[in-house]
Amino acid sequence: MDESEIKTALLAEIRAWMGRRQVNQSDMARHMGLTRSAVSRRMSGQQDFTFPELASIAGWLDITLAELFGPVVLQARRSPRTDMVGAGASGSLPRLDSNQQPFD
Repeated sequence: MDESEIKTALLAEIRAWMGRRQVNQSDMARHMGLTRSAVSRRMSGQQDFTFPELASIAGWLDITLAELFGPVVLQARRSPRTDMVGAGASGSLPRLDSNQQPFD
């Protein structure tokens, strides 16, 4: 699942929870202290929600972040970062009988 698909799934979950709670984007804008157009840009995917905004939305909807993200987003697996692999690694493990000492 790529980033675009994750964003689409997250926005669908937010819309679904708003429907369940019978609230609209104007209500969300008032809660978040944003303009309706700012909320509309976020809900259309033109601008990303920040993590604090998502946490605020979850609290406002009286749900957990896990519920807000939904099962599709939570189960999305991304490949590990390859830019960090091997950083500081020597490429081989010490021998078992080498009696490694901790660094002070």
